[in-house]
Amino acid sequence: MMILYSGITCPFSQRCRFVLYEKKAWIFEIKDVDIFNKPEDLAVMNPYNQVPVLVERDLILYESNIINEYIDERFPHPQLMPGDPVMRGRGRLVLFRMEKELFSLVHVLENPNSTNKRNGESARSHRQRV
Repeated sequence: MMILYSGITCPFSQRCRFVLYEKKAWIFEIKDVDIFNKPEDLAVMNPYNQVPVLVERDLILYESNIINEYIDERFPHPQLMPGDPVMRGRGRLVLFRMEKELFSLVHVLENPNSTNKRNGESARSHRQRV
């Protein structure tokens, strides 16, 4: 059985949840992790002490792209990425841009006092455009 340690508000964890549900990998469990009060065993599984983390038998994976590629290969149907290498490359660029341009702003939006005012305003204006 697969266990996904996932943060409720973490966009990277949400990506892994989407992939598991899309693949209809019914033999999995999601353990919600409070990212502000992480369990000690998370640091043992992931040296960066971050979610998501996927555990399947003796395999432990962290980093959402690695987890999602593993799930896609473990459950090959339906295939998430196109068969054409050019289209796969373009799809990976879209995912990369989402990480850099959208996901990076989640922390700013959730914690407006933890960063300077300019970054917070930039994140809020970017959110309104999307």
